[in-house]
Amino acid sequence: MDLFGPIPVRSLGRNKYTLVVVDEFTRFTWVVFLNKKSHAAQEIISLIRKNETLTGLKVKQLRSDHGTEFRNSTLEEFCDHKGIGQNFSAPRTPQQNGVAEQRNRTLIEAGRTLMIHAGLPMSFWAEAVNTACFTQNRSLIHRIHKKTPYEMLKDRKPDVSFFHVFGCICYILNQRDPRSKFEPKADKCIFVGYSSISKAFRVFHVNRQCIEESIHVKFDEESCTDEKVIHSSSIFQELLSCPFDKVPLAGDEADISDSIVPAPCSLNEDSAARSSNNSSGADEILEAEDSPATDNLSVSNSPESASISEHRYHPID
Repeated sequence: MDLFGPIPVRSLGRNKYTLVVVDEFTRFTWVVFLNKKSHAAQEIISLIRKNETLTGLKVKQLRSDHGTEFRNSTLEEFCDHKGIGQNFSAPRTPQQNGVAEQRNRTLIEAGRTLMIHAGLPMSFWAEAVNTACFTQNRSLIHRIHKKTPYEMLKDRKPDVSFFHVFGCICYILNQRDPRSKFEPKADKCIFVGYSSISKAFRVFHVNRQCIEESIHVKFDEESCTDEKVIHSSSIFQELLSCPFDKVPLAGDEADISDSIVPAPCSLNEDSAARSSNNSSGADEILEAEDSPATDNLSVSNSPESASISEHRYHPID
């Protein structure tokens, strides 16, 4: 077992640390999110009792580093009472606790990838790590036994037919608020994982700003994109206003330049004078295109510049 943190941004549950526990034989992994390191001992004791009741097997040994969250009087008294041995790695030698350390790295990288792909803010890191742990327990194949950790622990093959894309737009049936017959029955949410205590999906309700669990969910997985989406300070308002694939990138001048259309040529009564000035006009257009996009936004009182500012730009959809 190992613990990583603190994370600079608190999760939606106001947690900063993650306790990672790995079964040495099956490689099944449990993650527990903590607000303080001192809560690790009680969470370990609770996890041991639950798994001994669930599997009928007894824990023989705990392996960890010399952190105070693992080496304390509370955990030592429990291990002495249950007859569990404690094995610590040498100081400043994390490779002796390599199973838990590698699992930490795998979960962190998987969670980071999920958040980047979905374009979610940093406060969703706990949901991403929890989803990564849930899916890896049912998808990774043990190199020796040729089985998933879930199959080795539960003695049955896992069902992965209910897996969906993390961070996609989904719609849940609103059974809380009274609705008339012609009002919409579904609310727009963001899919953030799977429930560990019930057969349900975890979604972030955009209007209520909270995590909800529901089985009545319809997924729109095509709303996700592989491109990185940078949201402003109010991400939830942007998710309501437009889909992921149409959110403009903040601070990206390339998108602004793509939205520029050529200005219509102004009519001139003297066609001969206009044809004689074609070369000089073309040079001026080239110089205008070479200038930064911010220079084109300067306000002028002349009628020509007013027509350009009126026709040259259109809002980004």
